[in-house]
Amino acid sequence: MIIIPNSFYGRLQPAVFQRRLHRFAAEVETEKGIEVVHLPNSGRLRELLIAGNQVGLNFEGHPGRKTRYTLVKVKAEAGWVFIDTRLPNRILAKHWRQLPPLRTYTDAHPERTWGASRFDLALQGGEPPETAWLEAKCVTLVQDGIALFPDAPTERGRKHLLELTRIKEGGGRSFVFFFLQHPGGEYIEAHREMDPRFAEAMATAASAGVEFHGYRVLPGEDRVV
Repeated sequence: MIIIPNSFYGRLQPAVFQRRLHRFAAEVETEKGIEVVHLPNSGRLRELLIAGNQVGLNFEGHPGRKTRYTLVKVKAEAGWVFIDTRLPNRILAKHWRQLPPLRTYTDAHPERTWGASRFDLALQGGEPPETAWLEAKCVTLVQDGIALFPDAPTERGRKHLLELTRIKEGGGRSFVFFFLQHPGGEYIEAHREMDPRFAEAMATAASAGVEFHGYRVLPGEDRVV
């Protein structure tokens, strides 16, 4: 379990969700009126982005940016859901040494390319020395107590799995970390109904020895437990 987001955001501004304008923008109502905000998640989020739901906004205004705020969390029945897809990479950048599967590595390099894919993290070290490749996924969809990924078809995600499988079959080590940013969900599964090709690629990767790990992300003090 990872207790995170407080250190990644400033004081969040409360608001009420109104409507989604397009993949990366939404309209919310704050105490000062209607505000257009950035939406850092291209997934469908249909079970979360419902008119009237409480949301939390992080101020990220800077010169050249069209919106002042980013919508980073939504209130669901189970509690607050962090929909920010940037969180997994931020967590890895700060906490990768504390995650048990990665403790043997000494160096981490973000956004490195292997084959035709750019992965979230390349790790070096271990005994004997090796390079491992890691892709992180943000999970926000929970149905009947099961966390599901993806919540929209992802050809890019499928290609990542195929490349990670090739790395493993070539004698390397590869990981997929799922970060469950929803307080519900007992375990994580591939969402076969949403994207059967991704689910098939995930099963193939697991059979080949790609290592899958899941972590729950909850609001609170910045720590790993």
